[in-house]
Amino acid sequence: MMKTNYIILFTFFIFSGAIAQKNYNLEFFTQETAPFTVFINGVQQHETPTKNVRIEDFVQPVLKLRITFSDNQDEITKTLYMPEQSSEIAYQIKNTKKGIKVRLFSAVALQEFYPVNNRSDFIVVPYATVPVVSHTTTTTTTTGKNSGVNVGLNGDKLGVNVSINVDSNGGYYEQTTTTTTTSTVTNATVTDHYILEGYNGRIGCPWPITEADFQEAKRTIANTSFDDTKLGLAKQLIQSNCMFADQVRDLVALMSFDDSQLELAKFAYGYTYDPGNYFKVSQAFNFESSVEELNEYIANYRW
Repeated sequence: MMKTNYIILFTFFIFSGAIAQKNYNLEFFTQETAPFTVFINGVQQHETPTKNVRIEDFVQPVLKLRITFSDNQDEITKTLYMPEQSSEIAYQIKNTKKGIKVRLFSAVALQEFYPVNNRSDFIVVPYATVPVVSHTTTTTTTTGKNSGVNVGLNGDKLGVNVSINVDSNGGYYEQTTTTTTTSTVTNATVTDHYILEGYNGRIGCPWPITEADFQEAKRTIANTSFDDTKLGLAKQLIQSNCMFADQVRDLVALMSFDDSQLELAKFAYGYTYDPGNYFKVSQAFNFESSVEELNEYIANYRW
């Protein structure tokens, strides 16, 4: 009876994590460093360095942050986990004794936050899943002062347009050049899946479980005595969530017997966000024969 209740409670934990899409507005600011540029999941979010930026409508549960600085300070990389409810979150970039750090400044539930309208102290951009793109138009008007002969030179392939003129009486004219440049920034619409920086392979499922939820589930499984129970709980977790390959590896490593490890590794393949990284799972095996059997299974797997 206790075993049955344990499984029921664990199942409730898994399904209670079923996620309706959350929205997050993220603010990054500094009073202590040079202007910075924010990259989220490998994607540049705004065109020019700033000391204050607000990124609206972020929807993913995990954020891989990278920040670069205009004065060539060492960049910051950090993984941030979003809260369970839609929120307005502010992060402060601080200069500490251990270097520049990103620290949580405040977090407020979105429905409790006063709406932001036309804030002049922040650059406000929507969350982008491809880098911002600048479009530049240049207009040049030329008049000039010259003497000599009438010469026309056009070099379209070189991007050069030069004109030297003189009137028939050997006169001259004044020459000035003015250039006007305009730029616009185009952001992509929100993606329908998580973007893992540096990963370009197949996407097996769209939204991986948060690291906090995974660690809690992993502890629950690890505290179970019997391998059959561990295997059953791990399968429930995997079937109800999207996993990273290294998370699958960690679950496989919890199994005491090689047969259980192999069974779980095969089962989890179709529920893995990054199957291109599934070689990591083999690190949990004790026998080369298990690695070979898993590789054969993957080679014959049909999505």
